[in-house]
Amino acid sequence: MSKSSESPPVTAVRPPTAKAPRSYVTSWLVGPLIGFTVVAMVVVLVSLSRSNDPDQLWGSAEAALREGRLNDAAAAVELLSRARDPVPRDWMLRAQVAVARKNVDEAMEDLGQIPDDDRIASQAWLLKGQVELRRNRAKNAELALRKALTLDPTLTQAHRELIFIYGMQLRRNELNEEFKALSELTELTYDNVFHWCLVRNCIWEPGEVAQTLAEFLAADPTDRQTRLSLADNYRRLGLFDEADLALAELPQDDPEALAGRVMLAMDRRQEELAEELLAKGPADDPNLARIRGRIALARRNGPDAVHNFQIAYDHEPGDRDTLFGLINAHELCGDDAAALPLRQAAKNLEIFNTLMQRVSAPGGRKDASLMKEMGAACSSLGFIPEARSWYKLAIARDPLDAVSQQALFRLNAKARANDPPADHPIPPTPRTTPESRASRPDISLRPRP
Repeated sequence: MSKSSESPPVTAVRPPTAKAPRSYVTSWLVGPLIGFTVVAMVVVLVSLSRSNDPDQLWGSAEAALREGRLNDAAAAVELLSRARDPVPRDWMLRAQVAVARKNVDEAMEDLGQIPDDDRIASQAWLLKGQVELRRNRAKNAELALRKALTLDPTLTQAHRELIFIYGMQLRRNELNEEFKALSELTELTYDNVFHWCLVRNCIWEPGEVAQTLAEFLAADPTDRQTRLSLADNYRRLGLFDEADLALAELPQDDPEALAGRVMLAMDRRQEELAEELLAKGPADDPNLARIRGRIALARRNGPDAVHNFQIAYDHEPGDRDTLFGLINAHELCGDDAAALPLRQAAKNLEIFNTLMQRVSAPGGRKDASLMKEMGAACSSLGFIPEARSWYKLAIARDPLDAVSQQALFRLNAKARANDPPADHPIPPTPRTTPESRASRPDISLRPRP
């Protein structure tokens, strides 16, 4: 608990001479100021204590919290609890004060008093998620944020918090869904759209996120997704023993953990062990299928390579390694007809990646024509929500850009044509389970305490 403000200890002061020392002048000025502050606080508290109006007490507590007067806010909240039995908004205010004073356990207890059928329940779950994230409990934070969005899908901050978690864990599918949902609720910034496109293909430097992932796992050793992501980062760093230890706690039949063990064996040049592990995994798992496809290509086994890369491609068509693996597999089989459309997709992907290099340059955010090119590149790859976001940025930069306006109109019209009929309820934004591979976080959207 934070302690109340106290006056500084009294110190001995030399009697004044013809010219008072600086320390005496300072004490002479500061002493009355501190006394005035204490008196003002007492007046406020006495005034509040005489009020029996809960709404007035609530308003005073909220104002004190907003202005950063945490001790005043805590005192007003205590008086409020005496004036009436706490209602949900009182519990929320108590929790917010507790969070501001870094009493997170107390805050979680207060938030637990708010029923899910109350109108502020979604905000309560959002705050729970933020508190859990402060405590590095990523799994609990994700569950709380998901609950908040179930109650209110329009909570933009909940989407931003999830983007940070999924970014740290490099979970591309979930990241894409969150960016898509966010783009439908608010206008994204240049950095937002850049990071959205960046997670489509990139693999972050493992050292950048390993420390944060290690903190997540230390706070909650049962966090499966963090354990998987940390093991992958350790493997990429060449810390094979550490990767082994991270994976050791996961079940042998966990497909993603199995994929991690196979990759680790291959990096160690333990081919026999890798194949033995692969034989134990499900045939339709996309991560294992991608590895099987690589092995089949290396052995010049075209049909097996096509079969396995197709499984991986159907799951994640935007993955560069999978796309080129499938092209090579078809070419190995002599099937140019099947390879032809994939070659065009690969060409579009290379254009996209080249443009991303330009987008990352400092001058990119001022270049409306580059934004327009990014919109076209995303559209050619089927990244339609990203394309719409780039065209919006181009139009915001140049409102007279007729090409971007027409392209955006066509994409919006196509989206409307694919909407469900008006007499059917609109389904919620699809959410994938927290079980996929991971990418660098969108730091620009990281929640701020």
